[in-house]
Amino acid sequence: MARRTRKRLCKIVLGGLLILLLLAVLFVGRKVKAHRCTDQESRATLRKLCEKYTRNKVTGNLCPDLCTTHSIIYKQCLNYKKGKKVMLAEWNTHKVILKSKYDRLQEYNSIVSGFMNDAGKMVTSQPDTATFLMMVKNQLQTIFEVDTPDITVVETVKKMWPWKSGKTMNVVTMESLWALVQQDEYLMMQYFQGNKHFPKIYGSCGHFYVMEYTPPGDTLSPGLFNFKTGREITSATDWDKRAKVALSFLTFLEDLNTFHTEPLHLCDVKQDNYGVSADLTIQAIDVDMAFFETKMRGILKQENCTKNQDCDFFDCTSKCDLRRKKCSMHRNNNNLQAICKKIFLGYGGLSFGGLLRSPPADIGDRLDEALQDCVEPSEYGDQSQRASSETLERIRDLLQESLQSSEPNR
Repeated sequence: MARRTRKRLCKIVLGGLLILLLLAVLFVGRKVKAHRCTDQESRATLRKLCEKYTRNKVTGNLCPDLCTTHSIIYKQCLNYKKGKKVMLAEWNTHKVILKSKYDRLQEYNSIVSGFMNDAGKMVTSQPDTATFLMMVKNQLQTIFEVDTPDITVVETVKKMWPWKSGKTMNVVTMESLWALVQQDEYLMMQYFQGNKHFPKIYGSCGHFYVMEYTPPGDTLSPGLFNFKTGREITSATDWDKRAKVALSFLTFLEDLNTFHTEPLHLCDVKQDNYGVSADLTIQAIDVDMAFFETKMRGILKQENCTKNQDCDFFDCTSKCDLRRKKCSMHRNNNNLQAICKKIFLGYGGLSFGGLLRSPPADIGDRLDEALQDCVEPSEYGDQSQRASSETLERIRDLLQESLQSSEPNR
């Protein structure tokens, strides 16, 4: 009788906990929904943009498609209200992303300056084309903190805008381009155009740019688990596909060290920030928190500290000099460690829910060991060793081995 009573009590307690969990999920869901932008707000934003285009206040190669022929059709808002504006659209039957840091053009600094003349009247002035081109190049150097003296001003601007050299820019063109170059993410995407690990930028209209749509998809989003069986409730992406995406991640990381004059540091690593193309190539779709080496050092060394954790800048970590109480300007971990921890393993570095979950038995133990070495490299004294290129190659070799061994079974 006592045993039955205990069982009944356990069921009641468990039922109560499940109800509380359900209520918590519903509460969080409502909070998230309340903070998401609405279709009404998004359509109003695009309507105002097109009104500006009609009045010749903005320009861009895709303004006609968005505002005149309406071949770019709004579908859904993807961002939160206080974040950057991200919208899903359809362009000639293909999905694309419309993106801008701010809703309105007025939220960006204007290229036109106002001043009081000798007669006491407020007048405005705009730079000539040569001055404006130099301003654009200076803006790039300020944001990236990378000087490229071998690239001319004209070449720099051509990276940002489909502009024909020798052609005079009017104030509308300058205003639209100036709004774009104030967006770090747009500049980063444009700088890496031509690299397969960054989505294509198709063009722009005013302060909005249009880019390739490559969502994370099921490959990077782990399914739900049945805690009794340990198996996924939803259909799992097969291992071969996940292994190929992981191999693409490794190639991406190598490109970040060699594609530009300085390595690029990823300080916000999570599944939502990466998309998977049809051929299983990984693409960086959110690079707000990516910095070249010089800028990375400037960010890390600014903090005062009493412990190492004080020097962490999201997924980019540094060490605290306890004697000087200053953070080192050198990053203590690296991109490979962050990807291993947040993407390959997932959930705080545990082998649960990550991209490389449930590997084939013949490589399981060896892969787990390589991933743990990647997340927590061996240490020498107080100096932590970054995940090495040898660890990257170990992971790559194991993934390729698993793919080769599965070929006869296909």
